[in-house]
Amino acid sequence: MGNNFFLTGDLHTGKSTIINRIIHKLSSPCKITGFRTSRYYEGKKLAGFYMQDIKDECKEPRDSFIGRCINENHWVSIPATFDGYGVKLLTDCVKARPDLIVMDELGFFENNAVLFQEKVLEILDSDTPVLGVLKKKETPFLNSIRCRNDVSIFVVNKGSRDGIFPMVLDGIQRVICRNGEKENISIDAQNYEKTVREVFAPVYPVIAKQIKQRTGISRGLCLDVGAGTGHLGIEIAKITGLRVCLMDNSKEMLSIAQQNVTDCGLDSRVKTLLGDAHDIPVEDHSIDLIVSRGSLLFWEDRERAFKEMYRALTSGGIAYVGGGFGTDELKRKIDIEMQKRDRFWRKNMVKKVDNTNVDYKDLMKAAGIQEFRIIKNSANMWIVIRKGMGKRAAGLFGKAW
Repeated sequence: MGNNFFLTGDLHTGKSTIINRIIHKLSSPCKITGFRTSRYYEGKKLAGFYMQDIKDECKEPRDSFIGRCINENHWVSIPATFDGYGVKLLTDCVKARPDLIVMDELGFFENNAVLFQEKVLEILDSDTPVLGVLKKKETPFLNSIRCRNDVSIFVVNKGSRDGIFPMVLDGIQRVICRNGEKENISIDAQNYEKTVREVFAPVYPVIAKQIKQRTGISRGLCLDVGAGTGHLGIEIAKITGLRVCLMDNSKEMLSIAQQNVTDCGLDSRVKTLLGDAHDIPVEDHSIDLIVSRGSLLFWEDRERAFKEMYRALTSGGIAYVGGGFGTDELKRKIDIEMQKRDRFWRKNMVKKVDNTNVDYKDLMKAAGIQEFRIIKNSANMWIVIRKGMGKRAAGLFGKAW
């Protein structure tokens, strides 16, 4: 997929409904600008179409008409509106430095609006993703958009519209995260679980075994921070006697996690907990082992999150936080498969790795954490923290501790 996503299809098939759902889903963490094309009625008669700023949809049409009906059924376009109001609107959209620009819709009224067409193409050339609708018409302008390599076209009909929404949402989220490191965007839980099962499943047993071997902790209480759909915590429960709590800030993720727990027959030892890494809802000194794979990238305040985990650990407890694939071979296989699914996968991974390349010594110092170790190789990056002295951690930290 490219940066830009356009829906097309017959009238009244749900194109604008899909766009509204995506805007609603992303509007909390993201800045969204753009325009809609709205209908104008005189009495009950459709008399025109006008362009609306999606941030100011109560504004009267006035000088924003792009097409008017005259002499009963004869329609005329108003190119001057596109080249004046339309260009200014899109220019202001770009100046706002949005995460997403909406263009609902592009059609045939703008056939002779050269300046507007140039502005649309300029935005499509940028890194900012565009979500829009293309009229089901053949015009040189619309065809020039359809044939672009950075444009994905989705044909919406009654049979396809429910499946198109998650596909487009996932694609836009990937572009936004790649461009702005906006990792706090909510992830579609069903798509996440599907990818985990089809691609990442072999990683979790390997990492769970490494955590058990390196920490020596097999009894007590384990908290999986940012557990997603629960796979790492579940694998830890399978090979230890730990009681495990799967914590995530997404109810949708936890719903799937609970089903995964039940399917594995672990309901008696594995529970779910709605919570955030910045404010972990557990008592002080109550957790023996904290694990977290992949959630580090989502934390807005890493110092606060590490302080919270340190607060929650028992004396001698260990936190094992970071990300990875377990082994070089698993990383190689996953890289190949994910690149097939997403051509920006490797580029995204480089940015994510760069985003973890911070001075953890300074971060640990700021968080008041003295005993920690970094495990870093071509397939993994983990920060391992120990709270206080304890025999269980001796094998991991050795004489240097």
